[in-house]
Amino acid sequence: MNLQNEMFAVVNQTADQADIRLNADHVIYRAHFPGNPITPGVCIVQIICELLQNRLGRHLQLSRIANLKFISVISPVTTPEVSVRFASVLTSGQECKTKGTIEAKGAILTKFSLIFTHFSPLTSQ
Repeated sequence: MNLQNEMFAVVNQTADQADIRLNADHVIYRAHFPGNPITPGVCIVQIICELLQNRLGRHLQLSRIANLKFISVISPVTTPEVSVRFASVLTSGQECKTKGTIEAKGAILTKFSLIFTHFSPLTSQ
């Protein structure tokens, strides 16, 4: 599942932060939920994964969720632009641990602490 450039677009990305714009017209939002779209938790984790892949230049697979808190819903209507902030990214061997937040309008919407396994380098298409 690749969501970048379909469900979300990167507006700006640095090593520690990615500002993204959600696409309210994406098919996922028609089902989750009609008339009141919110970003599913699994999509939030996938967005984090894809942004981290961009940063590291390697394919990643989620291996463990150490901590994940959805403090407030992420709506493509009320908060179409959010910032994913990486407080730490630590790689060791085949493992990558990251902690951070997703924020919009000065409010924290999600807190995460995730562990990924990394594989081969990303190749340009």
